[in-house]
Amino acid sequence: MLTFPGAKEEENNNVTMQKSAIRLTKKEVKTLPQELQNKITIELTFPVRQKPNGVFEVRYRAHGFDVGASSKDFDELKPKFIAALRRSVPKEPPAPVQNVGTFDTVAARWLELKRPTIKPTTYNYYVQLFEANIYPVLSGRNLADIKQSDVQRLINDYVTQEKYRTATKIFQTLQAVFEFAVGEELLERSPMRLLKPPKYEEQNGVALTLEEERELLRRIETSNCSPAVRAALIFLLYTGIRRSELKSAKFVDGCVEVISSKTRKGFKEKRRIIPVTPMLAPYLPGFDIAELNALRPDALTQAFKRLMPEHHLHELRHTFTTRCRECGVPREVVSVWVGHSPDNTQTSNVYTHFSREFMKNEAQKVRYSLT
Repeated sequence: MLTFPGAKEEENNNVTMQKSAIRLTKKEVKTLPQELQNKITIELTFPVRQKPNGVFEVRYRAHGFDVGASSKDFDELKPKFIAALRRSVPKEPPAPVQNVGTFDTVAARWLELKRPTIKPTTYNYYVQLFEANIYPVLSGRNLADIKQSDVQRLINDYVTQEKYRTATKIFQTLQAVFEFAVGEELLERSPMRLLKPPKYEEQNGVALTLEEERELLRRIETSNCSPAVRAALIFLLYTGIRRSELKSAKFVDGCVEVISSKTRKGFKEKRRIIPVTPMLAPYLPGFDIAELNALRPDALTQAFKRLMPEHHLHELRHTFTTRCRECGVPREVVSVWVGHSPDNTQTSNVYTHFSREFMKNEAQKVRYSLT
């Protein structure tokens, strides 16, 4: 066979040209979805490119379609591409953002629907959180315009300031508001769905030491607080009740009786009794229970902070619980006094009912020296 100069190069060029495009036949086009048949012409040519690693690629991007295929074997590329075209559907253009209302409007709707099921103090807390921490950033924004990044920046701002508790409360509240919006079909998806809550460890407080308890009593005695405030602080120290429960406190048969502040709306009031211990008894003659009932909780918090700036008022509750246990009162009994479930067993929650006399006898154990 005669070989003419340049014949080899011409043959190589033809091969290269053959591998630079894919051409579909009329028969092949008819196997494609109708949407594609209406868009492309018969025997349309699709450019092919070869990557440095030898892989062949072909792609069709037009009329809302984005279809591609790749193969190391050029002969396999066309069947793969046709198969990809058959599976393809045009991308829907993004729907215009609907004005479903401002964030303020939707948040107000959520809060009003929640209002009948929460306590007034909880409701007021939400109002303050919105006004002080959330509205300054999201107020007036169309709800549908708020992105995940907007919320993340808001939360990050408080994390950066090391206000971890506030950051956590903002996360929880916004999560509830956006879930409400999805449920009302105002949004398809919540911008909170991929966010992780900030890490925050609840500060539970500590009990006062015996030395600190002795110092507290000395400071109460020498303070310029009103007699009612001084009496109330001692009362909280030796009963373990919450400051919000003070308004319901009364003396009944050698015990203090209060209504639990943790009673939920729609549930019966939970009353509990705390027997008067030997630590509380000496102060009783100076107590006017009506005056204690009338005190504002905030006044007690402020007074205690002035007296013991290194502690907070709720730690009197920790102190009472700790002293009772140190004096040998069983955990289950102390749990009843402070209004906690001792455990999650049926025996503790349903069948255990300590008699008043039994608890009064246990209270006599709470006797210790502060000298």
